Amino acid sequence: MAVNFSLINEIDELQDIFSKYGALALEKQGNLARIVGDAEPELDIEQGIVKFGDLTFPIQLIGYLNPNEFQWSWAWDNDEIGFPDELIVEAKEIKEFGQEYNISQFIEPMFSSGIDEAHILSMTVSSIFDNDAYCAVNYGNFIFFVTVKGDNISSINDTDEFVNVFNDFHRKFEVTHKIALESYAALKGYEYKEKKDFSLVKIGEDRVIVGFSERGNVNNIKPIKP
Repeated sequence: MAVNFSLINEIDELQDIFSKYGALALEKQGNLARIVGDAEPELDIEQGIVKFGDLTFPIQLIGYLNPNEFQWSWAWDNDEIGFPDELIVEAKEIKEFGQEYNISQFIEPMFSSGIDEAHILSMTVSSIFDNDAYCAVNYGNFIFFVTVKGDNISSINDTDEFVNVFNDFHRKFEVTHKIALESYAALKGYEYKEKKDFSLVKIGEDRVIVGFSERGNVNNIKPIKP
């Protein structure tokens, strides 16, 4: 199981970590959506899988949300439920990481949460463990969040995809734009450079030039292709 804590510093809080890892998770959601279409996910905990119609993927249980009480519960806190140990490996490792770096959201077994924070938690975990995607599944009175592996979930590694995903990410979520850009490029294996007035991402022979406002927010992003 691949784990990538390399971008995380001791002073990082959850919002910092999400800024670094969230764009890649958003990209991978698009990869999953391209192959499952409109199919609704069905969770089978006994088999350790999630199904989208005829497509089946192995999972890790991250946590679950009670949408009526706005309460998040981590899958590692499961003494009363008894989830299979092999399905909560990632959840347990996130708890250990939270203890080491003192990130309260990773070590509190239950806390108040809405659907947006549940997605942020799951996106962060999914990227840290280099999963192919994550998904939210209605399961009884709860919404379960699981990470997904699938050899048939392929990435699109080109300039347009990078620009589109990054634009979606910084517009939809409250993140630190420059940190998000540099980290997304690093996770994709693209070269990133800071210039005096802009940042540059090299994707093969292409370039992406990103300008920032005085507040550090993206105000211009331009792909350049030879």
